[in-house]
Amino acid sequence: MSLQFYFGPSGSGKSTKLYRDMHAVAKEYPEKNILFIVPDQFTMQTQYDLVNESAEKGIRNIDVLSFGRLSHRIFEETGYGSEPVLDDTGKSLVLRKVAASMEKELPVIGPNLNKIGYIHEVKSAISEFMQYGMSPKHVEELSEYAKSRGTLHYKLKDLQAIYQNFLTYIENRFITTEETLELLTKAVEKSDIIKESTVIFDGFTGFTPIQNRLIQRLMELTDRVIVSVIIEGNENPFEIKGEQELFYLSKKTVKDLCSLAEEAGIGREKDVYLNMSPVVRFAANAELAHLEKHIFRYPLKPYVGVWGQKRAIHIAEATTPAREVKEVCIKIKELVLSGEYCYRDIAIVAGDLESYGDYLERESALYNIPMFIDRTRGLLLNPFIEFIRSLLKIKLTNFSYESVFHYLRSGLAGFEEEEVDLLENYVLALGIKGRKKWSEAFVRKPWNVSEEEQLLLLNRLNESRERLMVQLEPVLEKQKTASEYIRALYEFIVNARIQDKLVKFETQFEQSADRERAREYAQIYRLVMELFEQIEDLLGEEEISMQEFADILDAGFSEIEIGIIPGGIDRIVAGDLERSRLKQVKILFVLGVNDGNIPRNSSKGGILSDIDREFLQTSTFELAPTPRQQMYIQRLYLYMNLTKPAERLYLSYAGTSGDAKALRPSYLIDMVKKLF
Repeated sequence: MSLQFYFGPSGSGKSTKLYRDMHAVAKEYPEKNILFIVPDQFTMQTQYDLVNESAEKGIRNIDVLSFGRLSHRIFEETGYGSEPVLDDTGKSLVLRKVAASMEKELPVIGPNLNKIGYIHEVKSAISEFMQYGMSPKHVEELSEYAKSRGTLHYKLKDLQAIYQNFLTYIENRFITTEETLELLTKAVEKSDIIKESTVIFDGFTGFTPIQNRLIQRLMELTDRVIVSVIIEGNENPFEIKGEQELFYLSKKTVKDLCSLAEEAGIGREKDVYLNMSPVVRFAANAELAHLEKHIFRYPLKPYVGVWGQKRAIHIAEATTPAREVKEVCIKIKELVLSGEYCYRDIAIVAGDLESYGDYLERESALYNIPMFIDRTRGLLLNPFIEFIRSLLKIKLTNFSYESVFHYLRSGLAGFEEEEVDLLENYVLALGIKGRKKWSEAFVRKPWNVSEEEQLLLLNRLNESRERLMVQLEPVLEKQKTASEYIRALYEFIVNARIQDKLVKFETQFEQSADRERAREYAQIYRLVMELFEQIEDLLGEEEISMQEFADILDAGFSEIEIGIIPGGIDRIVAGDLERSRLKQVKILFVLGVNDGNIPRNSSKGGILSDIDREFLQTSTFELAPTPRQQMYIQRLYLYMNLTKPAERLYLSYAGTSGDAKALRPSYLIDMVKKLF
């Protein structure tokens, strides 16, 4: 039972040292379990690196897991966690149901519940409470603390009421993803995998209170817990000077874990310090070594060394983001064609991946560059989802013009474009709306053409009308329960042969080499069916109105996202400055180094405003970082990314936005210029 830290700056070889040390332990104690816990995005890369560091090219009794996979492994062994896990989609569905039943009891939140995306914000607030170990009782105490703040007090009271009802609804039926860690804290006591094992946490910048409680329990049950911490070699990791420090988050993590160890009576092993200067990664690159040592440290110390034959740091300005991405793709092609680099030696991070992602997707296809863009894609605007939403809208709005033609033009209704155009012109000309009018044969003749032509056109129109009404028949019948709505919708989808149509779209995108879109269409049918199953399981025989059902379905659709697994080894990874976890690369391009992207506008919006968060920080409860704290944390992520490449770093920014607004370069550009 002991706690040990591996300290070192970025590029000092903390992970490599851990791999080698653990291989030695695995060889000496083959019966001991060694568990590497790493962030989700890093599990496969860690396994790969562990195998490479092994003399036998294997990982023996070492296992690589994320927090989620650790939960599955321990629950499988101990029998805990047998209840179904409620994911984000399930939470939104339950919250929509719970909040709708108590709308009049919620003076602040109640009137906004029907706004698009509002349930998502309620879910985010409740997920945050659970993640930080706050019960409804704690939220009630927090609302009392905020009594002097008027609106904040009532917002917290509303959230506390929804939170309490949400927990009551799912009690003994489901557990949330946040609760799995709480349950895991109890389950590890019964686990033989955990007893006397060595557990390593690598690649994390910090932990939430609920994760800290789990780590404390692991300290008590295991032989040793090791945590790697990113910090400058000559800094004291046990002395916190203030939030403005570059490595404040690392020092806070150390302080929290040491307090927990002391509280549990856990001993400390001698910590490992990797403070070689320059760090291992930049032993042969003086410019990047200087950047690692002095970026975000004050006063700035200009580089006075000798520049290498190939300059390590480059800054470029482009006219627009589109032009910036185009030039980067040209440069990548040039580097690869030189024969010195493979695509996998190069990575891209963007200050705003949401804006740059589409440009990267388009230009990489144009230049035939294999690229994996590390982002999740929301599916709310997918034609299949639009098809279902417009279908329900037809029933809710009693065949309004907008809902009917939204449905017909979704691409899945099976109507030809010319056929829909003809129908639309007729409906607009005669002002046809309402189920009654659509159920009756069209007989009026508005066109100034011969009688024979008019009859032919009316026959075509009535064929289209009849086909539409036959399609809609399963959904137009009266339903009362969630289960009945789901079954009617499923019958309609089967009759419309939607699965076959989606397969055709998938094939078309594969043939046009649009892999990301092809994978989206490969997954969308399964994801929608899983949502239907969740609604059936959660709400089943409960009676709800058509409007409530449509709102619940919308809440579920808004949570559906797909992540794409990278295909192929020799490809470029493009990611976000904060979310992506890059392995060591030779060349890194940082795009969108503009004011507003770096530092990113850290305003969370949501139900708890930035001012609310600043006030609540003065309470005894810990919540997610405030915007000011988030800005400091962003600097640490920037430092970690800028020090990833071993050979070259390219920073670029745009002079104007895509809609021709002037943009300013980020403060980072000026800082790098002063350093060099």
